[in-house]
Amino acid sequence: MPKSILVVDNEFRSRKNIAQFLREEGYEVDEADDGVGALDLLEKKNFDLLICDILMPRLSAFDIIDRMKSRSLSILIILITGHPDLLAQKGLGDLPCFTKPFNLYDLLHKVREMIGK
Repeated sequence: MPKSILVVDNEFRSRKNIAQFLREEGYEVDEADDGVGALDLLEKKNFDLLICDILMPRLSAFDIIDRMKSRSLSILIILITGHPDLLAQKGLGDLPCFTKPFNLYDLLHKVREMIGK
């Protein structure tokens, strides 16, 4: 059974590129364009990994993480951002983070390191 990944990014092109690339590598990928959609999917389905943009309308990655904790949802997380300085401000510097633009093969390497193939 393929590993399941949720990709959350309000930037359409970025989300689609990541999702398609990971599908081609054999992962099962769902997509959400904001934090509200992501939380809805996280409550309906078990994912092996969440790849999430930090800044989005309605709910940011920080909001998603807080709500996941309050609902006892546990999942591995990779953050993506155009603003890497935000991680230290929120105390999430220990989470893997890729600064846009990034190489999809570097992301793939981290995904495989975290959840396998």
